[in-house]
Formats: sequence, structure tokens, C-alpha cells
Amino acid sequence: MRQTFRYIMLTLSFAFITYGLLAWQQVNFSLATMGHLNVTDLHPVLMLIFGLGLITPTLAELIRADRLEEPKDSHEEN
Repeated sequence: MRQTFRYIMLTLSFAFITYGLLAWQQVNFSLATMGHLNVTDLHPVLMLIFGLGLITPTLAELIRADRLEEPKDSHEEN
């Protein structure tokens, strides 16, 4: 279940990044309305920042989980 949640978070972060870039292109990469923090008029860069901020801890969790699940090689000397 945890692994599924991690992959959902990774997918969601990529979706936020993609939406942020495409929506920012629609406003011609302008930062004019960046200071206006209305709920109905969020700037696309905020979604881009949220996606980038979400991807780092999610990838760290996936990498950490993979390293914990790897079988340990035991080289016993006889």
C-alpha cells in the first residue's frame, strides 16, 4: 500500500509540473500576476513549484524503500 501511495504521489507531482509548464506557456511565460494570490487566479508557476517540491521527497522515499528491500549478500567464509 505504501508503494502504491508513493507512485501516486510521483504521478501527481509530474502532473503538477506538466500543468504548470503548459499553463505558464498560455500566459506567454509572464510573471505579471505572480503577486496576486487569489484562490480563483493562481499563477501557473505556483503549480510548477509545488510539483517540483513534491517530487524530491517522493523520489527519496522510493529510493530508500528500494534499498531496504534489497536482499543482502552474505559471503560466509568456511
